[in-house]
Amino acid sequence: MQKILIFSFSLALLFLACKKDTISNVDEPNVISPTDSVLLTGAFVSNAHTTTGNVKLIQDKSGNKSLVFENFKTDAGPDLHIYLSKDKSASSFTDLTDKVNNGNYTLAIPSGTNTDSQKFVLIWCKQFSVLFGNAELK
Repeated sequence: MQKILIFSFSLALLFLACKKDTISNVDEPNVISPTDSVLLTGAFVSNAHTTTGNVKLIQDKSGNKSLVFENFKTDAGPDLHIYLSKDKSASSFTDLTDKVNNGNYTLAIPSGTNTDSQKFVLIWCKQFSVLFGNAELK
């Protein structure tokens, strides 16, 4: 019985630990230029926390790549990051930013990032290694 109580308490702590007071809301016009190419798209699914919206991987005429977030929403957390990863467990990833916003916005991908193998966009609580939500780019 004591093990069950400890396990339940640990789960509750893990769930509540990745909460914080606020998360920024933005509403940039996501205008994809006619010269931009949409390479891949994905829809966010919830994991430990509710995460919704869509994401597009685009490339401009100069070859620069970006992620375009549309109607994106996730719960707040103390140490949220956006990763581009090979899998949902963040075993091999590129940390794109520690600024996670709700709404519509564009996030530049650093040159040299392997978008051919890193097809998962993760909303990751780094402090507690918790996956809030993810989108697979297809």
